[in-house]
Amino acid sequence: MGYTHYFRHGETTEDKWAAIVEDCKTLHDNLPGDIWIAGWDGTGKPVFDKDKIRFNGAKPAAYETFQISRKPERNGWEDERRMPFKFCKTARQPYDLFVCACLLVYKRHSPDTMELGSDGDAVDWVDAERFVHAVLGYNASFELFVDR
Repeated sequence: MGYTHYFRHGETTEDKWAAIVEDCKTLHDNLPGDIWIAGWDGTGKPVFDKDKIRFNGAKPAAYETFQISRKPERNGWEDERRMPFKFCKTARQPYDLFVCACLLVYKRHSPDTMELGSDGDAVDWVDAERFVHAVLGYNASFELFVDR
């Protein structure tokens, strides 16, 4: 199956989305030199725009596309609040750090519109938490954000 992160998210405001995109771009620009991010298929450029954030690790370390949107696309797996169930299998590839960091950023800026879960536990998220803090200057704790 593979190491996976799970999330449900609803629509967030334009202002919150703009902050999420800006923070994820800043994180992308400050990734460690051994982590390469590409477009959805492991080639090309990642997307950070007014509608979505979408990326994968760069080949050969690509695994599964990460995508999150301001207005989530319905997929038939919505809960009673119409929040669709999403996931991203990273198989612990290097881009997992960036996936975790972007999820932490989203949850911090728009906590009421996201539920977060993972195959990992708090220890597995420490590097992403430290990365977010070092680059963006704020704390974002998986242990506090995870929905059990």
